[in-house]
Amino acid sequence: MPTYEDNETKLRTKAGPAWTVYFVYLSVIAIGSLISFEFWDEEGMEPFFLIVELSLLVTTLIFVIRFWSDVRPLIARLGIFHPATWIGLALLVPLLLLNYGYHNLLMEWLAIEDDDYMEYFSSSWGPILFICIMPAIVEELGFRGIIQHQFEKVVSPKVAIFAASVAFSAAHFNMLSAPYLVLVGILLGWMKWKTGSIYPSMVAHFLHNYIVVIHF
Repeated sequence: MPTYEDNETKLRTKAGPAWTVYFVYLSVIAIGSLISFEFWDEEGMEPFFLIVELSLLVTTLIFVIRFWSDVRPLIARLGIFHPATWIGLALLVPLLLLNYGYHNLLMEWLAIEDDDYMEYFSSSWGPILFICIMPAIVEELGFRGIIQHQFEKVVSPKVAIFAASVAFSAAHFNMLSAPYLVLVGILLGWMKWKTGSIYPSMVAHFLHNYIVVIHF
């Protein structure tokens, strides 16, 4: 008689490759952060973002090669004209409004000064490159293209999207933004799943970060 396994058990015991990728990412972020402190100066955070993002980029490229058979279809299909792409982009609007209201409310309640990402860099291109472009590529390939895709092999797409979104949120090491980042991950994961392509979620990820950094 077959043994019943719940989703937690399946994710824990049958999604080994996804967890390997995830914990390597966490290690790279931690080690990269420690190394970057050696180059820290008062003028900006370029050393931090440069070392961490480049380390994550190299790590992601290695994993893309390792899981090429899974990633290749997501790269081969454009998916931009799929209805889910436009639905996802439209849903960015209320999500960004939620972001603005949620974080401003937290700042007021906790008396925390909001970060001005533009002040972290000496060049105006710094935040666009390190906070908008590179995360949109690296995090989508890593979390949606590999981790979520591996989860989808052992559980339903809905469970896979949620699990990958929680992991995505946790990897940002930001307790205050964690609930919101789960919602962002769910939207991006849904776009990847519905379109069968990695590009729609990359575009949405870039637009989300760009609007937050430049306009919020």
